[in-house]
Amino acid sequence: MGFIRQGNMFVRAEDDIAPEDDASAEEDEDIPMPHPTNVVGPSHPPQEYSLESISRQIADMASMQQSRMDDMMAYHALRYDEIDNHLKEIDNKLAKLYVPDSDDEP
Repeated sequence: MGFIRQGNMFVRAEDDIAPEDDASAEEDEDIPMPHPTNVVGPSHPPQEYSLESISRQIADMASMQQSRMDDMMAYHALRYDEIDNHLKEIDNKLAKLYVPDSDDEP
């Protein structure tokens, strides 16, 4: 019993030539398909587009962006003040540590 290469597969020599009836019977066989259970629709309800609704949506987006920018600026100002206070505390502690030598002054 030997194997014959057909494309990327190896088949046995006696199985190489299959009768045409078997091949057509396999092709005609119905494959059971599952019925769809959940049919997906649009994620947003349909809207009527007009200049008024588009301008309202743009105004809403602009106000949301502005509020986000205001929040970010407030956060950055808070962080700046915290870092500034820490640096001032470090500067004060370093100033207390430095005692000029009386020998260095003329």
